[in-house]
Amino acid sequence: MNLQIVLGTVALGTTAILVGHMNSDAVAARGDDEVTFPDVIVGSLQAVQKFGTNGGITAYSVGTTSCNQGNDFLTWDAGTNQHPTIGQNMYRVVTLDNGCSRVEHIGMSWLKHGFCALQETLCGPCDNPASGGCADSLGWNCSDPYSSGLNGQQTNLGPRSEVNATTGFFPFPFCQDADCNYPPTIGRRLQVLTSDMDPDLWPTAEYFVEGMYVHPDDAAACQGHNNASYRPINVSGTANQGFTISLTSTTRQTRPGIYAWAEVDPNVRIETYDLSECNERFHVAYTVCENPDGTYHYEYAIYNLNCDVGFSKFAVPVGDHANIFQSFAPYHSSSPYTNNEWASNMNDETGLLEFSCETFAENEQANAIRWNTMHSFAFDTPDPPVPGYATIETFKTGEQVELNLLVPNANFVDPYCDGDVNRDGTVDGTDLAICLGFWGLPGDSDANEDGTTDGADLTIVLANWGCTGK
Repeated sequence: MNLQIVLGTVALGTTAILVGHMNSDAVAARGDDEVTFPDVIVGSLQAVQKFGTNGGITAYSVGTTSCNQGNDFLTWDAGTNQHPTIGQNMYRVVTLDNGCSRVEHIGMSWLKHGFCALQETLCGPCDNPASGGCADSLGWNCSDPYSSGLNGQQTNLGPRSEVNATTGFFPFPFCQDADCNYPPTIGRRLQVLTSDMDPDLWPTAEYFVEGMYVHPDDAAACQGHNNASYRPINVSGTANQGFTISLTSTTRQTRPGIYAWAEVDPNVRIETYDLSECNERFHVAYTVCENPDGTYHYEYAIYNLNCDVGFSKFAVPVGDHANIFQSFAPYHSSSPYTNNEWASNMNDETGLLEFSCETFAENEQANAIRWNTMHSFAFDTPDPPVPGYATIETFKTGEQVELNLLVPNANFVDPYCDGDVNRDGTVDGTDLAICLGFWGLPGDSDANEDGTTDGADLTIVLANWGCTGK
């Protein structure tokens, strides 16, 4: 099945990204008197902590301060599943020997379960606080801090596998359906291979941490698009004791960690996609560099913000290729998910290089690109970059999603008929309606891509009526 993204994409260059993020850890409230909804964001990543090293892995935690920038209360009840869960991640951006850059997700935590909402003022005046010193809801424009110690408290960290980030739902109490055993010191916390932070191995590396809140009230209000924020960190110390991290600069509010790549490298582009109108967002970032031998190096990163369906296949049109690379952060602490590398296969029939894990039917616990995780892919090829389409496949439903990116095959054949403007596989009344509805405008309705939807495009739709593929 082919799924057309009808909401469009947002392409952001580095300038837009840097202008967009806040330059302080305070944020003004927002909301509309005519519409009532809560809206939780990470207003500040405000502390970090190292817990120790075991077996070549160092454990950390990141303190977070949430802000309710909506105009309704957020439930914060520790005794039910009506409270937030909080994930923490670490990312590395490096400059490669060929001058290109790469972003990698190198560590993740289990989820801290929220309790006790204080009514503080990071967001500005806390005009509508909940009553009580340790309230079971977070007021309008109010903030609530969790120290790095609380966010690293092992007994209050639950598995990611139990949380649906699209809806905010999770069973309560947590650990009902999961193996929640964990090793001392590093268990459940933000785990990173100590070698992944060694400056002798990664002399050009820059590091970033990220926090993300998932909340059922926020999800019900379709406000899940802005729940992750990131911040740069410094790394110091020695490998044998585990490296120490410290926060620098400010929190990049409402920006997930993949945006750190574009902050470091101005050649990186980021596309944003929504699978539906509510809480199913993912980002694809990429850059292309010319190698000294005249070939081209392609880097792609796919970040799933809150799509519960996950992703299991990434396919790029390419001819000859070499030096395939992939990277992802491993699950840990008795997580049910596997850490198997994705298979890479050249499909000669379609001309696509396919990266894939097992399907949902084959293994429900496969290493899909699940919510609040990122996978990176790279390869070299003689083919220069051109605008074109890659595809991604959803894990739980098997739907194909088109990605409008720079790709390395100028001879790629578009499989869709001329006039199939919504790319659902058939030229029909939906395409006609789109053409007429966007008359005089640019966009996907512009079948001949001359900049305007007009009679020429209508002629193309009608001439190919009923076509189901080239």
